[in-house]
Amino acid sequence: MTINLDEYRIDLVEDRPNKGMWHCGPNAAWVTVTHLPTMISARMFDEHQHHARQAAIACCQMMVEQSRLLKCQFPECLRQP
Repeated sequence: MTINLDEYRIDLVEDRPNKGMWHCGPNAAWVTVTHLPTMISARMFDEHQHHARQAAIACCQMMVEQSRLLKCQFPECLRQP
């Protein structure tokens, strides 16, 4: 099954310090995938960024398929503390 990536937001945060020296090479990462119409999201962590991305997309896609709602009516509620 193919998905429309225009409906998803993908955020990546590398697992590395904010300051100072760090090793060379790829870093592990947290990848958060959000389905924009429903605001359903999944976050995965892996030492390989592409594995985390694939897993987060698959998990988010599964949750969207299980949801009975097609659109979030009040997404601003998720931005409040």
